[in-house]
Amino acid sequence: MEKDFRSFFDEWSKSYDTTVNGEDEEYREVFAKYDTILNEVADRASSPVLEFGVGTGNLTERLERKGKHVFGVEPSREMRIIARKKLPNIDIRDGHFLQFDSPSEKVHSIVSTYAFHHLTDGEKERAIKHFAHVLPYGGKIVFADTVFESEEAKNEIQECAKKKGYKRLLKDLQTEYYTTLPILTELMAKNGFQVKYKKMNDFVWLIEAVKEEKKMSKKMNVESFNLDHTKVDAPYVRLAGAVKGGHGDIVYKYDLRFKQPNKEHMEMPSLHSLEHLMAELSRNHAEHIVDISPMGCQTGFYLSLLNDDSLDNVHDLVEKTLRDVLKANEVPACNEVQCGWAASHSLEGAKELASDMLAKKDKWHIVFQQ
Repeated sequence: MEKDFRSFFDEWSKSYDTTVNGEDEEYREVFAKYDTILNEVADRASSPVLEFGVGTGNLTERLERKGKHVFGVEPSREMRIIARKKLPNIDIRDGHFLQFDSPSEKVHSIVSTYAFHHLTDGEKERAIKHFAHVLPYGGKIVFADTVFESEEAKNEIQECAKKKGYKRLLKDLQTEYYTTLPILTELMAKNGFQVKYKKMNDFVWLIEAVKEEKKMSKKMNVESFNLDHTKVDAPYVRLAGAVKGGHGDIVYKYDLRFKQPNKEHMEMPSLHSLEHLMAELSRNHAEHIVDISPMGCQTGFYLSLLNDDSLDNVHDLVEKTLRDVLKANEVPACNEVQCGWAASHSLEGAKELASDMLAKKDKWHIVFQQ
């Protein structure tokens, strides 16, 4: 982040809970209805939850109480110590909005209270863009933070603080990166979120932004070009299409997806060897294979079968073939006579890919993100 707030929050950790409970007159209105605000955020969050700016664990505690699985991120060491004492069963890690360890499972909500204003508008956009990658469609951002309806409203609040002699609050209002609702709405929409707001007190707004599903602009000739690659959940096996011949035979094409699109891919030597192995070994288990070919995006293979539309049969064929790959001692046809690029092969890499795919066999039937 543009500013490093860790030392400030390390020091504030000693009095943070008394401040949010209204004992600091200058910040009493900022934290008005504090419990209600935290409960609103916790109620609207869907589990599993990724929380930024855990602080002393006040929101985290409510999320846990409501039975929601929380991954916490907090940059202040002293704040983390306090939060971990309160909540020993919660995973709370060092980090911030722009730098954090990815949770061990897919999160459905990203939440935060009184923290997003530490980012400039440019940093907010970077964070929101990353949130769009982290969340599934229908996933949401639920924040509560100081935001203003306009620059004029922000100036009015500053004048009010000045008249009351609230020097610390005035300095915060003048130096922190409090944004406006129109700017925040634009940043959310730009990254695929539909956002709505609820005013909680004179300073704080509840911000709830839902990730919307992308719409394909037009139907294209190639089946895979009409597949939303951001919505699938690899590894999986799916029927991708069928073509009927003039004499009644039907060729069925299956999408064998090994890697998550646009997140990871198979290295070419490993993919190349796996192609050779699958092409050769699969035919020991079935006579109706038309072709096995790698995808150009290096995330999977297409398997074409004659007159077989049974996914159970395909799962069985793929499993048997991959288990044969694990037993192989060499890559078939790995020479300059039988292969067009014989130098680009990796038997060990192919086995690793096969092993990874087999390890997740139980989810091959789940194609789209849940």
